[in-house]
Order: sequence, then structure tokens, then C-alpha cells
Amino acid sequence: MTAVSDISGLILVDKPEGMTSFSVVSRIRRILGIKKAGHAGTLDPFATGLLTIAAGQSTRVLRYLEHDGKTYRATMGLGRITSTGDIEGETIGGRIPDDTERNALSETNYQQIKDAISSMVGEITQVPSAYSAIKIAGRPAYDYARKGQEVEIPSRKVTIHEILVHRIWEEEGEIRVDMTVSCSKGTYIRTLCEDIGQKLGWGGYCVALRRIRSGAFDIENAYTLEAIEEMVKAGDRAFLMDEKEALSSLPSIVVSEREARDLRNGKKLDFYIFKDRMETIVEQDPDARVLALWEDRPVAVIYVEDQEGETLIREERVFA
Repeated sequence: MTAVSDISGLILVDKPEGMTSFSVVSRIRRILGIKKAGHAGTLDPFATGLLTIAAGQSTRVLRYLEHDGKTYRATMGLGRITSTGDIEGETIGGRIPDDTERNALSETNYQQIKDAISSMVGEITQVPSAYSAIKIAGRPAYDYARKGQEVEIPSRKVTIHEILVHRIWEEEGEIRVDMTVSCSKGTYIRTLCEDIGQKLGWGGYCVALRRIRSGAFDIENAYTLEAIEEMVKAGDRAFLMDEKEALSSLPSIVVSEREARDLRNGKKLDFYIFKDRMETIVEQDPDARVLALWEDRPVAVIYVEDQEGETLIREERVFA
């Protein structure tokens, strides 16, 4: 295949089941004939769905996607605990609700399960699974787990914004729950399923998981690897998005033509000039990156820095 190394931009990939996120990136490198590519928001191998990849020079904007919230469609199984927290693991525990419990659940339209799920909305503490893709000393946790090596995985605070329950039913002796979860970055859905199962006293695990949204990006706009490969062969680059799309989740301010020129020229600017537009943003997050816009066009990604007693505006990324 002819190399197309000038390719640069964002690509929304519909990751297939069984591939690591790194493997998807490697496949994109081969398809596009490029050396440089990276991804935002790791998906575990058993999960499918939206994986945002940056190709070529656009890898420099991946940092602006790190804090995006996520939305997942998940199927949870109740009554079973697995070694991996998902459907691929061996059964190591759990208890199927007895007839009395099942009757009570049926009579109340599964209210006990709905209440347990609702209790997880808000800020919660999670300890990711040993079989998750969380990095420990630069390696995914599942690398250690599959080799029988134990590592300490620190707990983390995450936020569950909303859980919508679509359906609850019985299958293969278990209770299954189909739900959509909207959450902050770093949330592990398999851990959420395990915690709900533990709260109910039956055990739980993740049967299926699909990421359907990441920040401003939606799975409806994603391409399969096979589709991307065919498009490249045909000389079609419609799968590429401008890297500036990565900035859509940043807070933004409007600047004047003169301010835009000064920012692009790297001129030293006092925060006071921007205080009325940036004060609220900086109060909420002193390290916030802010997109400066002139006539709806990106000028620069800026932030506030204290330097020798002065509070200055600094440019992290400037756009032509």
C-alpha cells in the first residue's frame, strides 16, 4: 500500500471486541502508512465502541481529550462474580437470588435493583479491577494479572452523572440489566457492576460493554477499521476530522482582533486584560486550559501563570 504519511487529524474508530486499544492504534498506523499515532481514553479488550485516535501531528491535541466525560451502554449480570469482573473470567463466587427474593423483585418491578443502581450516582470511590487497562508502572494491570503477578491498584474518586436502566430480565439463571452510564473520565464500568452486585449481596459482573460517547464525539460518527482501510485504498479521507475538533470541550472566551494578533505573536499579556472573561473559569480550575476565539476561529489555547509576581496569560498552542 502506498504510504500516506502526510495524514494528520482525528479519527473516530469503532473498536472491535478482543483488541487492545494499543492494537487498534498499531493497525491504524499500518493502514495509513504513518509512524505517529495515539489514542485518548483506553478501552479494555473485551469492550467495544468509540476510540478517539489522533494521527500524525495531531497527537499534540490528545491532551485536550483526557478529561472528557464518557457514556457507555452496558449489560450487567447479577448473581455471579468472575475472576476478571467481565464475561471472560471464571466464576469465583456469587449467589443467585432464591425464589422468595425473585418473587419480591417481580412484584416491585425490580425496585431493589433500581435502588442499588441509583445509589451509585454521584461521586464514588472505585478500586479498578486487576484485569483493567489502568496503567501500573507503565503497563496495563491486566498484563500483571494474566502472569499471576499481584500489584497494588490505588483507589480513585470518580463521578457517575446518570444511569438509565432500559431493561431488567432473567437469562441463564442470572438477572441481567441493560443500562446506559454517563460518567467522568477514569470510571471503570466492570467495577461499577461488581460494586452494585456486592451492594445487593449477590455479586455482579459486566456481560457486555460499549462506549457510545466521549466528550463531544459520538459512536454514530465512528468507522470500523475495515471501513477505514477500504477508504484509504480508494483515496477517500472522509474519516479524518480536523484536530481543532479536540478543542470543543474546552472552556472558551472571545478575544478581539488585536488580542488574537498578540497571542499568535507570543506577546507577553497581563491577566488583567482577560480577567472579566476568564476569572470564573480560573476560580473553578486554576490550571484550566482555555480556548481563545476570534470570529469563531481558534486562536490559541491559553492558561494563567504566575511569574515573578505577575499574573500572565501564556499560550500553550497557537493556531495559524
